[in-house]
Amino acid sequence: MASIASLLASPPRPPRPIARVPRIDIAPLFGDSTALKKQVAQAIDAASRDTGFFYAVNHGVDLAKLADETRHFYRALTAADKWRLATGAYNPLHRHKVRGGYSLAVPGHKAVESLCYLNPEFRPDHPRIVTATPLHEVNDWPAACRQPRFRAFAESYYWDVLGVATALLRGYALALHQPEDFFTRHLRRHDTLSSVVLTRYPFLDPYPAPAIKTANDDDGTKLSVEPHRDVSLITVLCQPGRHQNLQVQGTRGQWLDIEPDDSAYLVCCGSYMPHITGEYYPAPVHRVRWLNEERLSLPFYVNLGYDDCIEPWDAADAAAAAASGWRGQVLNHQPLVNRRPIRYGAYLNKGLADLAKVNRQA
Repeated sequence: MASIASLLASPPRPPRPIARVPRIDIAPLFGDSTALKKQVAQAIDAASRDTGFFYAVNHGVDLAKLADETRHFYRALTAADKWRLATGAYNPLHRHKVRGGYSLAVPGHKAVESLCYLNPEFRPDHPRIVTATPLHEVNDWPAACRQPRFRAFAESYYWDVLGVATALLRGYALALHQPEDFFTRHLRRHDTLSSVVLTRYPFLDPYPAPAIKTANDDDGTKLSVEPHRDVSLITVLCQPGRHQNLQVQGTRGQWLDIEPDDSAYLVCCGSYMPHITGEYYPAPVHRVRWLNEERLSLPFYVNLGYDDCIEPWDAADAAAAAASGWRGQVLNHQPLVNRRPIRYGAYLNKGLADLAKVNRQA
C-alpha cells in the first residue's frame, strides 16, 4: 500500500525556466582596489535589477562546516532542549522571547523547525537589554554538557557572516553610486539587529497535510513557504545540498527555478532596500517548493541598528546621472518626496509581524 507521503507527493511537473542567478566573485570587496570593487559593484547592480538574486563566491566562509555543525546540533537536540529554547509562540513561559529562540514542529500540523539567534553582543548588561528595547534579546543555548562546542561555533559564525555582509554592502553602496560606507556605517557590531536562522526541513512519513500549502497558480505547486519578500536590508543564504526548491517570480509573474549551489551564498535585497532606493533595487518575491526530503536552509538576515534611518533617495536618477558622466555628490540628490524615512526598528518590527501572518510555517 502506498504511504501517505507518496500520495501527497507532487506529480512530475514540467520543468520551469531557470532564473538568471549569476555567480559573482566578491573577493575584491575585501581588498583595497577601487577599480576591482567597482567591477563587482557593476555585477551586483545588474543582478539586483534582473531577477534580484546572485551567488556570492570566494566569500571565505567554510559553508560545509556550517552545514555539519547544524546537522550535529539537530541530532543532539532533545525534546527538553527544544522546550527550554522555545520562543514565546510555543512556550507560554517565554513571552519575552519573540525573535530569538526555537520554533518547534507541531505534530500533525507544522513540520519545519528552526533556531534563530541574534547578536552575541546582546548580553544582560547591554544597554538595549537593560532598557528592554523591542527586538533585542539575549540568546539562549543548548546545554553545554550535550553540545559543548555549539555556542562557540554559532557565535563565531555570526561574526564571519557579518563580515561577508559588510563586504557585500560595500558593493551595494558602490553599485548605487554612494560612498563605500553608505550602508556599513549603520551596520555596527555592538547593535546590529542581524540574525542567523538555522532551519530544518524534515523527511516525514506520513507528512502532515496541513503543513503543505498549494500555490494559487496554473499548476497548483505544493509549497513549504508561500510567496514573500524578505524582511531585511539584504539576505545572505546558505543552502546545503543540491535540492532545487527555491523559486523567484519573474517580471511577467512567472515562477523561475533557482538552481542550487551549496558552495556559495545566495544573496538578495530585503524590503528595506526598495523603500530607500525608490524600488530601483526591488526585493524579489520568492517561494519555497515543498519537498519531502531532509534538508537545511541557513539564512543570515542583515539588519541595521534599532534607531538607524536611511533617507529614501532617487537611486534611478543617481544611476542616470552617473551614466551620463556627472561627477557631483550623489548624496545631494533630491529625496523622494513620496517616501517617508522609516527607522529600522519600526520597519523590522512591523515587517516581521506581517510576515508571520503570511507564512505561519516558516
